[in-house]
Amino acid sequence: MHSLTVIVPAAGVGRRLGRGRNKAFVEIGGLPLLVLCLRMLARTGLVRKAVVVTGAAEQEETRVLLERYRQSCYPGLELVLAAGGKERQDSVANGLALIHDTEGYVAVHDGARPFAGKAVFERTLALAERCGAAIAAVPVKDTIKVAGPDGFVAATPARATLRAAQTPQIFEISLLRRAYGHLAGQERGGHPVAVTDDASLVEALGYPVALAEGSQENIKVTTPEDLLLAEEILKKQDREGAEPSAR
Repeated sequence: MHSLTVIVPAAGVGRRLGRGRNKAFVEIGGLPLLVLCLRMLARTGLVRKAVVVTGAAEQEETRVLLERYRQSCYPGLELVLAAGGKERQDSVANGLALIHDTEGYVAVHDGARPFAGKAVFERTLALAERCGAAIAAVPVKDTIKVAGPDGFVAATPARATLRAAQTPQIFEISLLRRAYGHLAGQERGGHPVAVTDDASLVEALGYPVALAEGSQENIKVTTPEDLLLAEEILKKQDREGAEPSAR
């Protein structure tokens, strides 16, 4: 199994969390969210380098934070710092530009998902090695409705066919470069595109993306309610040992 370079986008302003600052610096269980994420990456044993992307005005604060916890939380993990852009895809593109490998695999993993764990990374990487592109995902629990412009239900997709996308999302490096090159070409042509995950860019090339089994614990901390849930997950992991459950 290949070792990974992971781009960690963490440049969002975190408005929905309501803390008035980048949620990457908000503490859960006494550790900043970004530090928890990097500790999890180091503990997988699969990650050799993390490219951490935070806001342009937060670079020095991020540098100090990463160094403070280096020895205690992620010794041996090579860290590279990148400045974020206007949109998420701009931040990932900035991180990708700092990766000089021409072969191998690169993962994109949200800085606000500190609980993915080794099993999810192993499953996703194994599929990426077979297929070139794979993402972690879980079945949706609720019935999903497609809303029409008139405010009425336009369609009800079959729940069994639906998956909620998570990260990690893992790709052959050359494939992700092609996907971002295609996006840049569209934007130069006057067709701005808002992208919420990297798999959709690869899909736009016509390339198939495999679905690996994610984990219900692999939450993205976005709202105040997520913070409460994250605290409970962290306590559960501390009781059971550092690794989250595989499902």
